[in-house]
Amino acid sequence: MQAAPPHVYEFGDFRLDTTKRLLRRLDGTPVSLTPRVFETLLYMVEHHDTVLDKEQLMDAVWPDSIVEENNLSQNISTLRRIFGETPSSHDYIVTVPGRGYRFVAEVNERTDNGIAGMNDQATPPTPPENRTESAIAKDRQRLPGKTGRLLAFAVLGVIVLSAAFVARGPTVRWLEKHKIGSRSPAPSFGPVAQRVQSVAVLPFEPLGRDINDELLGLGMADAVIARMGNLKQLVVLPTSAVSKYKGPPSDPLAAGRALQVDAILSGTIQRSGDQVRASVQLVHVASSRTIWSEKFGYTFTDIFDIQDAISDSVVRSLALNLTTDEQKQLRKHYTTNPSAYDSYLMGLYFWNKRSKDGLEKAIDYFGQAVARDPNFALAYALMSDCYYLQRYYGYNRQPDRLQNAKAAAERALLLDDTIAEAHVAAAMAQIYQKADRVTKELDYRAAMDSLRRAIALNPNLAIAHQRYAWCLCGSGHLNEAVREMRRAQELDPLSQTNNTALGMVLVFARQYRDALSYCFKAAELAPNEAITQENVAFAYALNGMHQQAIEHYQRVGELNPENKGDALAWVAIVLVSAGRKPEADVMMPEILTLAGEGRADPYNIAVLYGARGEKDAAFEWFDKALQKPAERRTNGGDSRMIRYDPLLDPLRSDNRFAALLRQHNRASLLQTP
Repeated sequence: MQAAPPHVYEFGDFRLDTTKRLLRRLDGTPVSLTPRVFETLLYMVEHHDTVLDKEQLMDAVWPDSIVEENNLSQNISTLRRIFGETPSSHDYIVTVPGRGYRFVAEVNERTDNGIAGMNDQATPPTPPENRTESAIAKDRQRLPGKTGRLLAFAVLGVIVLSAAFVARGPTVRWLEKHKIGSRSPAPSFGPVAQRVQSVAVLPFEPLGRDINDELLGLGMADAVIARMGNLKQLVVLPTSAVSKYKGPPSDPLAAGRALQVDAILSGTIQRSGDQVRASVQLVHVASSRTIWSEKFGYTFTDIFDIQDAISDSVVRSLALNLTTDEQKQLRKHYTTNPSAYDSYLMGLYFWNKRSKDGLEKAIDYFGQAVARDPNFALAYALMSDCYYLQRYYGYNRQPDRLQNAKAAAERALLLDDTIAEAHVAAAMAQIYQKADRVTKELDYRAAMDSLRRAIALNPNLAIAHQRYAWCLCGSGHLNEAVREMRRAQELDPLSQTNNTALGMVLVFARQYRDALSYCFKAAELAPNEAITQENVAFAYALNGMHQQAIEHYQRVGELNPENKGDALAWVAIVLVSAGRKPEADVMMPEILTLAGEGRADPYNIAVLYGARGEKDAAFEWFDKALQKPAERRTNGGDSRMIRYDPLLDPLRSDNRFAALLRQHNRASLLQTP
């Protein structure tokens, strides 16, 4: 039987050759794609004009691997950038809310024999599913169902993993005798090394299939990042920026381009019995040149030595001149107890999820860490942050959350006041503790000082810049807030939290087009959460894209039925803005019923009445919003929204606005610093 002729698909300005596995522009210019991105595109083109479920796409692109949904989102985002799509223009790929994606460009299939009758008319694009995170920043990672089944094995495997993370004592150089192969000398790399100002350390790729090896690879990256994060001459991306690359092998250079760094540090790790072998390389992203590489063979008890050696080698290869303090930081170990380090690593894993269950587990693991090593300051710092996040997200608003956060942060600082994360945790506890007005102002100033201290200690700590930006925003320093939030996004460009947070700060600065761009990017990274739908809808509405905003607000109601009243209120606000007030009128009885049941924020009802021009009712509900107890998080309790929300503009010019703020001891929000 004769083999089928090779296929070439043409669509828009592109030609996809399935035999050569190559994407070109019609002028012949090749377009570089990683293998997984190519497979994603090929599957979508082969099934063009068909709605493809995300699970279906992931099974097709990663048939033998278990991956997070975020991997697919990144591939889609890469393709959209190549195709030149924007938040308001989708000529190739559209997102079907609640389902997946559809390739909508007109596709012609060619073979060696010519055109084979596929000349389908492209269907109009539908609004994307892209949903941003709230300005209140949740940085949790969501695993699809099939990955969850491995979680139990990860927890059970921590006992096995513990042997791998034995802390070293004051330095005996076991590494020299356990190294294998030859290492690249630490030469001067001239212009290439001199151009490296930023580095990302990817989780080491496990050569085995054991999930414990995967955690070992992530742990190696986290340890090297911790050692190098305080270097003033080098931007080292935080663990949160690279943790998404754990698991299936990824293209280091593609990751470097996506993370927008000058160099990428990657490696492989393999465990056999009591031996571990690792191969590490530092590569210049733009030129693809290897700056440094080395192979190591060592026992479990030497693993902290290899982390030291990697950090030392990177510094030498880049010809960095370190201060005495930086040299000490490069060799700093936060614990000398191997089992405490194991518990810390598991706590770090769950802390990064930001979910209700994840934070509970993180607190438990950090608790185990400090029980095994009472001097483990970094574990105390992150435990404090877990308590704060529980209250911040509304998972647990019991008074002991802030008390515990404050106690853990104070303990961390007492043990080691050079840990930036401890100062961030202390700042959050200071901001949210209850106090009278005078004490509250003093606490706020102290919190700002703590965040500035954290940034001074570790200028590469994205979360410090992000939270400092929010504090600046809340205190009326909007320009400085935009600057700090941009820095947070630069340090962690693939963080949905930092992208959506920057988007919201830009909303406050009335830079709506840029705001939508960042909110859209965040939505690509973190779809399927109600609060992210809310923010992207907000950005669409402010850009006059009313139908897209309505559809995303409707999706909010589906994802979060408990707050259905808010979703309906937002839809009604957009309808009024779009000149469709009669449709909004029909919705009012249900909205008010839900608001009476506590299923809508009084703040949103006030905004709705303001949009309708019914100011008496608007101020009645605004008064209710300002009275809401702090135990329930509402926009009425958010100083940033009251200062800058564009939707409050219809009320700000009325004298009653200022009068109500004074009545509720919020007069400071009327002042410009």
